This record gives sequence, structure tokens and C-alpha cells, in this order.
Amino acid sequence: MQATLDGSRSSHALLRLFLDHAGWHVPAARDERGQIALLRLKDSAGQRYLFLCTDRQAYADCLATVGAGALGEHFITIAGDELFANLPDEVDVIRVNAYSPPELHYRGDQIPALQQWARAVKVERTLATPQPDLSLIKRFDAFYVVTQRLEGEGRALTLAPDKRGRKLAAVFTAPDTLDAFLRDRGDGGLKFEAQTVKTSGEILFDDLQSLPIDGIVFNCAGPVAPRLFVAGFAKAVMAA
Repeated sequence: MQATLDGSRSSHALLRLFLDHAGWHVPAARDERGQIALLRLKDSAGQRYLFLCTDRQAYADCLATVGAGALGEHFITIAGDELFANLPDEVDVIRVNAYSPPELHYRGDQIPALQQWARAVKVERTLATPQPDLSLIKRFDAFYVVTQRLEGEGRALTLAPDKRGRKLAAVFTAPDTLDAFLRDRGDGGLKFEAQTVKTSGEILFDDLQSLPIDGIVFNCAGPVAPRLFVAGFAKAVMAA
């Protein structure tokens, strides 16, 4: 995977790659309770660093530079969705493949964004199952919808395109799925002023219950596979 970090991918595509990667190597140590925990290092200014390596060679390069005295000699191998969903709170900077160019840094507000992406992927994966986890969907705090201005005052939810003429609410789980829709509709001649709204599952599905729609389609323009549900899905989510 290290060879793919060449700057040719968009930031969103790179984050999806991170979350799909099954073999992250992360320095680890036993905490005060004797449990294995991700190792964070602190510099002289008090900044707390988490080192993430895409493979064993990247980990070896990092270890050779930082030294076993600081980094330790142990690591865990973890899948990206689990790793980024459970990032420690006490982290100021994440260094990906430190000392193995091209090195990547995430800091400040970028770290909660990584956690949000991990939650989004979990929602996408449960939506793709025969029996989605409705409680997980209801708790998700970062759905996106697109609204358009009505004649006069107010705004209306933008529907997904449908060859059968059904009224399908267009809902998006992550920034890249939203971008794909806006790009797709823009290429087709978007004829209204689009406004993006970020909302929680509880607010979204409560609102969708009252709309005269035929169904709900998640991520209708990709890059993940679209998922279509009947309108009653909103009521089922709210009952979870």
C-alpha cells in the first residue's frame, strides 16, 4: 500500500483507502491496567504523536529512525475501519509512514474527521447487509442531504434521479459520495442553487417520515454501491 501514497489520489480517495486497508502496523505497549494500547509519544513541547505504518517495512523504517527506546519493539496489526474508529483522544498529531516518504500528517480538526469517516464506512457496510443495524444508522451524526430553494420562501430536499419517476430521497454518508452526486448533477446541468446540509440520523429520519416520498436511496452516485430502501425505512430507523 505504501506505493500508493504518491500524491495522485484525492484526499477523500486516500481516506477510503486507509479505511479499507487491513494491515496497519501501529506501535503498542501495555497500559497501567496491563492491556495493549496504541503507543503515543510526546515531544518537548507536549505534542502527542501517534505513528501509523501501512506495512512492516514502513514500521521498520520508523523504528530504525525513532529507536526502540522511544517507540518500543512491539506493534499490533489492525484493520483501518477499526483503527480510525477507535483513535485515542489524547493525540495531537498522526504521522503516517514516518520516515518513509511520502509521509503524511494529520492534526487538529483533521483527526475527528478521520473518526467520522470510519463511522461512515460502518454505516455503509451495515446498509449493504440484508438486515442493517438500524440503531447504528440512527446514531450516526454525519449524513448529508442537498436542498434547493423553492419559489418564494423555503427549501426542499433534492431527490435522486430515477428512470421510473419515483420520488427518492437522496441521502449521503460521506463527503465523497456527496461530491459524486453534485459533480454528476452539475455535469447534467444543475438548474438550482444547491445547499448541502449535514445532519444526524435521528433528525434526518424523523424528517423523512413526514415527506411524500417513495423511497430513500443512499449514495446514488457512488463511489460506493447505492442502496435503495422503501419510504418506511425511516420509520423503522426511528423505532430502533
